[in-house]
Amino acid sequence: MKPIKLFDNLYFVGTTAVGSFIVDSGDGLVMMDTGCGDTDVAMMVEDMKKLGLDPSKIKLIFISHEHFDHYGGVQYMKKNICPDAKVAMSLTGWNLLQTVPLEWNYIGTRPEAVDIYLYDGEKIKVGNVVFQVVATPGHSPGCVSFIFPVTENKETHYAGIMGGMAVWPTQTETQLYLTSVGYFSAIAKAAKCDVGLFYHSTEKELGQARARKQGEPNPMVIGQEKFETVYLKTYRDKYKEMLTSGNLKPY
Repeated sequence: MKPIKLFDNLYFVGTTAVGSFIVDSGDGLVMMDTGCGDTDVAMMVEDMKKLGLDPSKIKLIFISHEHFDHYGGVQYMKKNICPDAKVAMSLTGWNLLQTVPLEWNYIGTRPEAVDIYLYDGEKIKVGNVVFQVVATPGHSPGCVSFIFPVTENKETHYAGIMGGMAVWPTQTETQLYLTSVGYFSAIAKAAKCDVGLFYHSTEKELGQARARKQGEPNPMVIGQEKFETVYLKTYRDKYKEMLTSGNLKPY
């Protein structure tokens, strides 16, 4: 997917399957997820350069959850691009990766180490950007979501990004997913989130931003009401789809 600058301090690089958000903190870059593996993340590195970013300046790599399409590029980045970058993910996610077999969503090269264990309510400051961590289990046991400021023309908005989209056909995971959406909704409302982001972005979300003409309002700013009624509806709809799919196993 063609890389794009979304705000003064926010960029997207990735494929049509999954991508990464790059945040310019004013004191180094923050990478949010790393794609499926070496091939994808190497392409993402080149796309960062096309956007005028220096990937070697990445200081922190957030991993939203313990699935290969989100952690797959960590070791490539650490070995080849930004060896001094810190890696951050939830302790639950890290522990799961120490035990789960190399199958299904847990294939590929895993992080060799984690420097920062993320927990609910934690706030991590890099440069002039504060990232708020919200625990949202359901899509995976260690899934976390984030809220952080983005800027445009010196105006600050607050972006929220849920860690995972798919709902798995078990009662526990399905119900955890729904309660996590509700929990994230409450935190996002308090933070006045008006920008909703997807790691699995498509041209449906990014096309308007690409077509935007100079002087037009940023279409990524949807407002606080639509963050709840449009952005989070995507996740609630995933839950409803599972309920009506016939795939949900009984207790």
